[in-house]
Amino acid sequence: MIGKAIRMQRIFRDDHKTVISALDFGAFAGTVSGIEKPRAIVQQIIKGGADALIMTPGFARATYDLFAGKAGLIMRVTGGCSKASKSDGLHTLTASVGEANMLGADAVCNMIFVGHEREPRMFEIMQQLREECLRYGLVLVAELLPADFDNSYDPDLIDLCVRLGYEHGADVIKTYYTPKNYHEIVTNCPVPVVMAGGPKDCGIYDYIGKAMHEGASGVAIGRNIFQSDDPARTVADIVNIVHGEGRS
Repeated sequence: MIGKAIRMQRIFRDDHKTVISALDFGAFAGTVSGIEKPRAIVQQIIKGGADALIMTPGFARATYDLFAGKAGLIMRVTGGCSKASKSDGLHTLTASVGEANMLGADAVCNMIFVGHEREPRMFEIMQQLREECLRYGLVLVAELLPADFDNSYDPDLIDLCVRLGYEHGADVIKTYYTPKNYHEIVTNCPVPVVMAGGPKDCGIYDYIGKAMHEGASGVAIGRNIFQSDDPARTVADIVNIVHGEGRS
């Protein structure tokens, strides 16, 4: 557990809050605007002052020298479901905790779509990851999102995602912000909850401010950072909201 405690402090600052830049989108969507050149976007993210990065193994190998010692590494270890796939949301293992450890990761991140017909299989994968994280001392970041995309921000579904996450042993939970009952949802949870960014939205700063005010332990933002006009400035602005101190 000492290993987990040390690695948690590489992701969360002394205020127990974190700004995470999610750069794993290409593993599902392929080449998209903003992350065409991995090294260029990582330079911007680090300049803005992000606390940690979510990456795939390949992305980390291509950029490690830019973020090593400056930001924590959260390795995405589930996926295998591209935009061309017909598997409809089943995320399976694409990397191991052992590989993440060898690549210097502080944490691994798995995906579960709550309510998906293959939900039990994704929880089986989480069990395997949980046990391996205990063995290696890595942090388990579980991303749980409603499988019903038409009700992604339904408070009952978000509450279910958070509850299932910590009941199944996550060290950190990543899920959406909901305008209703969010404070109760996150303060009832014994482990940190970070707000997932969701679709690209010009109102992201308002959502972050509300989530932090209501008890979130930070944010994990993807497209709203890497597809912004100035990613470094966007990260610095988010850092200012989350930690109360802008960096550029």
